[in-house]
Amino acid sequence: MTFLDYFLPSFGQFGNLLAVLVTLTVFALLGAAACPGKRFAAVDVFAGWGIANMAFLLGGVFGHIPFTWIAAGLWGAALPSAFLIWRRRRNEDVIPGAAHVVWRILALSLPLLLLVASMKASQWDEFSQWLPNSQYIFRHDGFPGGDMPVSPSVYPAYPYGLPLITYLSSKLSGGFIENAGAMANVLLLLLLGPVYLAVVRRGLQKPEDWTRSWGAAALGVLGVTLFSTMFVQKIFLTTYADGATAVVLAAAGALAWKIIEALASKTDGERERAKSLAWQFAWAAAALLNIKQPNLALLGLVLGGMGLVALRDPKIRFLALLRLLPVMLLPGIIAYLSWRYHVKTYLAHGEFNFLPVDNWMTSEAFFILKKMLITISKKGAYLGMMTVISLTSLYALWRYKGGFARFGIIAGTVFVGYNFFLWILYITAFGSSNALTVTSLWRFNIQLGLIGCVAAAYGAAILWRLRVSPRLGKDHVLYRLLPVLGVALVLTAPVAAKNKLRFDIRPQKDHMRMVGQDLARTLPEGSRLAIIDPRGVGLTDQIINYELTSGPGAGRNLKTLYRFTVVNRPKAELLEALEKQSVTHAWAFEPLESVQKALGVTLKPSASHLLGYAGGGEWKLLRSWPYDGYDDPYSLPK
Repeated sequence: MTFLDYFLPSFGQFGNLLAVLVTLTVFALLGAAACPGKRFAAVDVFAGWGIANMAFLLGGVFGHIPFTWIAAGLWGAALPSAFLIWRRRRNEDVIPGAAHVVWRILALSLPLLLLVASMKASQWDEFSQWLPNSQYIFRHDGFPGGDMPVSPSVYPAYPYGLPLITYLSSKLSGGFIENAGAMANVLLLLLLGPVYLAVVRRGLQKPEDWTRSWGAAALGVLGVTLFSTMFVQKIFLTTYADGATAVVLAAAGALAWKIIEALASKTDGERERAKSLAWQFAWAAAALLNIKQPNLALLGLVLGGMGLVALRDPKIRFLALLRLLPVMLLPGIIAYLSWRYHVKTYLAHGEFNFLPVDNWMTSEAFFILKKMLITISKKGAYLGMMTVISLTSLYALWRYKGGFARFGIIAGTVFVGYNFFLWILYITAFGSSNALTVTSLWRFNIQLGLIGCVAAAYGAAILWRLRVSPRLGKDHVLYRLLPVLGVALVLTAPVAAKNKLRFDIRPQKDHMRMVGQDLARTLPEGSRLAIIDPRGVGLTDQIINYELTSGPGAGRNLKTLYRFTVVNRPKAELLEALEKQSVTHAWAFEPLESVQKALGVTLKPSASHLLGYAGGGEWKLLRSWPYDGYDDPYSLPK
């Protein structure tokens, strides 16, 4: 693969990137139009996403309106929204979506954007639920449930906030965009940059013009990526919803802090601004609740942090915060309850659920807690950042002095509270194997990292202004050198890390997908395919099943039998299993000797093979697919 191949998407892929960007632009216009007054323009896109979510939830769940009509309504609202914003600009002097900052951020991030536009799906959860969910609403123009076809997703009841971006972008492009979720994750992360810069500017006490520079734009990009302590490429460059959760949580946290700051102000204008910020928070909360199933806990913790600040801060009347709560919560609660109604009615078994009480891991609770602490301790930069924030906020609750405390208490409450919440989930919902290994704990904490890094940036900016800047002087060389270094780092980092970022370039996974697409097109209608992969852990099953049930060749009633075991089984038992499950075909990912012996066939090396069941315990070879440049299909780099 040549160097340019990493960063040179096809014309169609580049068009797909533009489609995702247009979708987010529509969100920004909707968010800016719906939240007038002295709003925080940097969160317009997240507020608009919440509005779009509400439209699909109310229209799809209760109105049973085809999604195409809802999409047309949102696109149609973009033009009058832009006109309304233009009329208001004469009085508000607020640039929609912080566009004066965003364009520089996107320009500096062009290498990263081109790289992600060139990527394809490659991770487990993409094939098990996120892509099937996106494919489903694109193909069927509505949510699963009721009279709709059955969804092939492992978790069809997961919220559809991120898949809806894929849906809208795919409708614009005219075909399903497989990596639209990944491009949306990256763009949303970059769009958090203006929020990050606004917080830093407040800490530095710089004028508004400070953000309108290439150096500030570079800081915005680096702050939410390399400097964030938790930029994990297999989260933010995939269709996983954890990255989007982290971004919207950080935006909601920044809004919560700005509301508190406004309530603490003695001027009527700032207190009036708290109402505009409350509406923005409301729509951002609606977006947050429709991204992942447990995000209600995150929203509750942000509000809990706000409540602690209001109780401790003598400048804030707690009653003033309570008066804003109906505005801050109503849209999100309506969105949340709408989806819960749909799940309860049609998809009760399509999401992650609590286990029966008898299966709770209560006796292992403190072992699980110990395992959690050990796992998090391996993420030193992240743990250090969040520990400092949490300890500072704890001290602030004891001896409140304002300043950083307002943001620190909110971020610290989220960190401590959500990990306690995860501990309870490991005990009550994950089952013994996942609970005892605290599966995905780091991935869940990634959702908290951005609110932590924004709070940390605010504290660092205050320290820089009070401790460092006076010693450097006004014309110190660092003020000229740091912006240049920042711009250079943003431009060169994706190039230097291209092999690590393009984790989707794996010929072994390409082989699985190519075979799955061939099988989806060529297997007889109604075939039941057994996947034989003794050394695998299930990814092969997920990829093949995705191609058969959700990919371009889906809809032919093909059934995949996961992890069908033929190795070391008595022949009589094998025949009984084949008859019971009505297996018609089997695909062997590896021509292992044990597989050949069990099936009574001879298979060529360095290839995967499709077998047909001929009855009476006999198999016949139907087709083979040679490996592309490798011999061991499990020689995947990490």
